[in-house]
Amino acid sequence: MRCVLLCCIALLATESALADMYKWVDENGKVHYSDSPPPGRKAKKLDLKINSISGPPVVSAFTGAGKPVVAAAAGGVKIYTTTWCGYCKQAKAYMQARGTRFQEIDVENSAQGQAEFRAIGGRGVPVILVGAQRMDGYSQGSLEAMLKQAGL
Repeated sequence: MRCVLLCCIALLATESALADMYKWVDENGKVHYSDSPPPGRKAKKLDLKINSISGPPVVSAFTGAGKPVVAAAAGGVKIYTTTWCGYCKQAKAYMQARGTRFQEIDVENSAQGQAEFRAIGGRGVPVILVGAQRMDGYSQGSLEAMLKQAGL
């Protein structure tokens, strides 16, 4: 039972990464999770964060679904980050060390950043856009290849 609850929390955290989540127990002792507190009941607001992508990075073609808000800027490189993400810090440090200009979008502390992250279907950080390519996660070798392919 505990495993099922933990799986539910993980699923809710990834599906609603940018929404508030609440937990409460009903009169029968059943635990509930929701994106809004129940009327007339005490509920604990859960402190959920956007996941850091820790598996192998996934590089794919990215068109932005025709949305101008996600057009690559700052020399064609955009990175969606959080302040606490180690992979985000590594990616930024690598690009800075090689002199690559990039635009950083904080998906937790910026309403515009949150909206853009949702628009591109972001589910974890970092998400790196280089021209028409997208990498979910971080690998220095994969990022280097993307940058070279974009002529950067």
